[in-house]
Amino acid sequence: MFKTSNLTNTESISLSKEIAKVSPADTPLMTMLLAKGQTERANGKIHTWREKTLDTTEDITVPEGNENISFYETGRSELNNVLEIFQKGASVSGTMDAINVKGQGKVFAEEINDRLIEMKVRIENALVNGVRDDGSSSGIRKMDGILQFVDPANKVTGETANVITESEVKELAKRLWQQGVPSSEFYVLTNADLKEQIDELYKNSYRYVAQQNAFGLIVDTVRTNYGNLNFVLSRHVPADKLVAFDINYLALAFLRQPQFQALAKTGDSIKGMVLAELTLKAASKKAIAEYTLATE
Repeated sequence: MFKTSNLTNTESISLSKEIAKVSPADTPLMTMLLAKGQTERANGKIHTWREKTLDTTEDITVPEGNENISFYETGRSELNNVLEIFQKGASVSGTMDAINVKGQGKVFAEEINDRLIEMKVRIENALVNGVRDDGSSSGIRKMDGILQFVDPANKVTGETANVITESEVKELAKRLWQQGVPSSEFYVLTNADLKEQIDELYKNSYRYVAQQNAFGLIVDTVRTNYGNLNFVLSRHVPADKLVAFDINYLALAFLRQPQFQALAKTGDSIKGMVLAELTLKAASKKAIAEYTLATE
C-alpha cells in the first residue's frame, strides 16, 4: 500500500509496483501485461510501431546452379495508438489525517490507495473498450482498446441466437492459427454470462486425468488442435463478446508511469493525485480474435 511517511510537497513517487498488485480480479488484462513485463517507453502523444508480415510466396524452388535470384521483403505496415491521461485526486482535512483509527492507518494514505485502484479499473476498461479520439476537437485524448485492433479475418459470429457452441469456441483458436501466429497459448477475456455457457459446454467432459482445471464445471483452459484457450473472467468485456489474443503481441506503452504527486498545501488540508499516461500497443492485429454472440 502507498505510504506517506516521508513526503514533501514537491515529490513525485512511482507507483508502478503498487498498481501491478492492486485489484487484479477487476483488471486482468493490465495485471497480466504488468506481471509479464509487457511494457515499453512511449515518446509522444501518439505511439507508433510497425506490424510485420512475412512473405507468403508459395513456390520458391529453383534449378541447380540458379543465378536468377528473386528477392523478397517483409511487409511492415504502420500502426499507432493515442496516449490517454488518467488522473484522480484526493484531499483530506488536517484533522481527518491526524486521526489514527486503530486498524485503519493514515486516512490520506488510504485515500490515495483507493484512488490508485479506481484509476487502474478505468485504465482496464479503456484497454478493452476504448475508442480513439486524438483530442483535436474534444481536447481529451483517448486510446483504442483491444477490440478496435481485431483483424477483420479474425472476427467470428455465432450462428444460433444467444447460444455459443463448442465449434465456435474452437474457431477462435483456429483463426489465430490460420494467421500464422506462432503460439500454442492464447488468452480469452470473457464476461460472466458467456463464461457460464462455456462451463456448461464442458461440464461432463473430464477428458484429462488430474487436470480438472482444463475440463470441468469451471473451465479455465480448453485444448484445441490450434492451441490452448485460457479463459479469464473480465467484467469489462461486452456481454456478447469474447476476445482472444497472444499476450506476447500486446504491451503497455507509458509516457508517464503510474505515479503519485503531492500537491501544494492550501489551508488546513492535504492534497495529492495519482496519474498515468499510456496507451495499448498491439504489435499485430493478426494476433487478436473476436467472437460475437448472435442475437435474435
